[in-house]
Amino acid sequence: MDYVKKLKKRLYFAIGYIVIGAALILLQFTGRVSSEMSSCFGAAFAVCGVVRVVQYVRLLNDKNRMEQREIAEKDERNVMLWEKARSLAFGIYVLLAGWATIVSYAIHLEFVGQIIAYALCALVVIYWLCYMIIKRKY
Repeated sequence: MDYVKKLKKRLYFAIGYIVIGAALILLQFTGRVSSEMSSCFGAAFAVCGVVRVVQYVRLLNDKNRMEQREIAEKDERNVMLWEKARSLAFGIYVLLAGWATIVSYAIHLEFVGQIIAYALCALVVIYWLCYMIIKRKY
């Protein structure tokens, strides 16, 4: 994929974050959702979206910086480091969530343990689905 197209796609996602943020902020006026939660998440989405839009617009306008960023993103060493870090984070999360489930049940917080266990199961199911999809592609 052309790097400029990739950056424009990311720019559109950032604009989507701004739209989601605005929608969450406006949702507080309907009274159906807690205004604190809605407005906080909305503000967070909007701020992240604005920051990303500014970053991507500046990057698209500066060809030299864009080339450096493309090289940094496509560099084999950096890609390997990102994949290893993601793999390590997944392993640590699975281990900690498993222990948290056991500890929660041991101290009679069954509901908390059940939520953690469901989150862990969902993550593992997503992992296996992604594995199967990638396996078919390659």
